[in-house]
Amino acid sequence: MIESVVVLAAGENRRMGAVTGPKALLPLRPDDPAGPTFLSRNLEFFRAIGTERVFLVVGSANRAAFEALADDLVELVVIDPGQERTGSSVSMLAGLQSLLRWRPHGARTLVTDADVVYERLLIDHVRALDGSQLLTIDRVNGDGEEVRVYGRSVDEPVLIGKGLNSGMTRDLELLGESLGLILLDAAGTVSAADVTRWIVGEPPAVRPYGFGGRLSEHEEVWQYLFTLGRLPAAQLPGSLLFSECDFPADYQHVQDVLFPAILERDAMAFTR
Repeated sequence: MIESVVVLAAGENRRMGAVTGPKALLPLRPDDPAGPTFLSRNLEFFRAIGTERVFLVVGSANRAAFEALADDLVELVVIDPGQERTGSSVSMLAGLQSLLRWRPHGARTLVTDADVVYERLLIDHVRALDGSQLLTIDRVNGDGEEVRVYGRSVDEPVLIGKGLNSGMTRDLELLGESLGLILLDAAGTVSAADVTRWIVGEPPAVRPYGFGGRLSEHEEVWQYLFTLGRLPAAQLPGSLLFSECDFPADYQHVQDVLFPAILERDAMAFTR
């Protein structure tokens, strides 16, 4: 069971050009602006599989856009960096700390980006996994925004990041593209919170010690957990339909091609 989910939805959406508003709330069908969004679809999944709490991390500037979603499942976690620039690790720390106030000893938790869409079968694969796992998909497309994972095996991932070249990854196996989905067991949520707090700090009481400090993206947390031997990888089949959304072209592809295909897949799975 996935007891809780931390959804990272505090991004500033700088790369989406004329597309305005939080990406998580963009409609997935071009002819249905009141239809499912990235976030509402995923919340529907989490509710259906019996998740007890979703910690939805948002920025103070967009708080009003998300307030209607707060209910018995969804707890809104609002971060207010003020004029400070921060990376996604600050958001993740806020979500994990809220989780640990709810369950002090941790909980089986999925950490996810907010701008992802996938077929129902993918979440079924995730639910079947044990322990803490960083999810990769067994394919790559060469996109410059693709976050790849390399290691000696899925049990020993070594590197995660964009633009990793052959010199850096020599003698390592390509484990696939990171899905932006990380499954943590109870102890893993505590470890992830500890590492994240060390990286980004909590000024002024706790200074940041990570190389990127408050600008660190959450991949840096996973990199440290790889090094500590606390986060293996799980490789999902490359046939699964999945996409994140970074640019307007990505969003167009999701609306025109990917989401219709996902709905077909979901319907086939439901009728089996």
